[in-house]
Amino acid sequence: MTSLPKEIDRSSKPYETVEHVAQSYHAGIDEDAATESRRGESAFSLARAAYLVVVNTVASITIFGLYLISIESLISIALSVGLTLYVVRETEEKDEFDGNIMNWVLLSFAVVTPITAVISMAFTRRENALRDLGNFRATLLQLYIAHANWDWDPKPKPSGRAQSDVDWRKHSDAVLQQLFGIASDATHYLTLPTCSRARHKIFPRYQNEAKLILSKATNSFRSMNARYAKLSQCCEVLKREGMPGNESSRIRQWERDSLQYFERLRMIKNYRTPQALRSFSRLFSIFLPPFYAPFYAQVAHELNSLGTGIAFAVITSLALTSLFEAIYQLEDPFVPGSVLDGIYLEQLLIRDLVPDLLQLRHIYFPDAPNFEAHPRPFQHGGASTVRLVSE
Repeated sequence: MTSLPKEIDRSSKPYETVEHVAQSYHAGIDEDAATESRRGESAFSLARAAYLVVVNTVASITIFGLYLISIESLISIALSVGLTLYVVRETEEKDEFDGNIMNWVLLSFAVVTPITAVISMAFTRRENALRDLGNFRATLLQLYIAHANWDWDPKPKPSGRAQSDVDWRKHSDAVLQQLFGIASDATHYLTLPTCSRARHKIFPRYQNEAKLILSKATNSFRSMNARYAKLSQCCEVLKREGMPGNESSRIRQWERDSLQYFERLRMIKNYRTPQALRSFSRLFSIFLPPFYAPFYAQVAHELNSLGTGIAFAVITSLALTSLFEAIYQLEDPFVPGSVLDGIYLEQLLIRDLVPDLLQLRHIYFPDAPNFEAHPRPFQHGGASTVRLVSE
């Protein structure tokens, strides 16, 4: 073991010891060389900062074009430009025309304020989903650790893992099988297509589609409940072999917690931000900007530039419809691959969680054969889901 330098007083306070070592270190540095090094790093940092500005700007433009420009944007832009051209042509010879009477307060309070409120709600739901998903993963890991590793002191009647006749590797594999199944069912449930949009409330065709999706979701949820029942039976084995009541109670609590975390995720999946507010925002973000065509025409007249007026019309329509598209991107955070800020459930619950559980299995049972019954991805109902290989 490395010993401390002799000149350091072991009885000194920790911060004094650290300060002494730091001073000794800096005393041996060539100040001129350090200054030149800092200058070089400063020049490099400035060049890198300029480069990153360009790269981030290009990335932002790309994301804006791919994710925030929609059919609604094109409709609103077409209406705004068309009405602007019409007003400009009709008022070209009218000196008394004044398009500045248009009040922008309506646009601010009728569109921007509701949209920003819905974006805030949707982002809060996404953050809550991430927190519950992290707790869900951690609880599943801890459940396996408890079944595979927790031991208890012998009682007057022989007990404890070492004195039990139970094959604990097979027992923990049975638990692992159920945990994999729970992760599989959770991923299948949460990645089903969204069925709570306005069209699913109004049109019979889409109402039937929603019923079909909900039926698949119900099957996944019932499968998960059955797996929790089997997981509970595994806890009964521990109790029968002598595990103290307080420790088995802790395992029961984790079973309940993990199911509760999934229930929260299920509520986020099924119940979204207010439908009326979303419908209001969609309609007004598309059709309100064109009504400001007189203002755009006034800009074109005053600046003697039709292009400037049209550009103003395009920017206004694009800004509002892009804000609404931001709502759409956050509404269902579980839909895989179709939204920018979605939660990649298959990555978190399958590609990451499965290796983590298998690593724990290897730690506790290093001589055990490979565990083959683990989830694999497959396509089902338009969503990326998983199913156990052994099923």
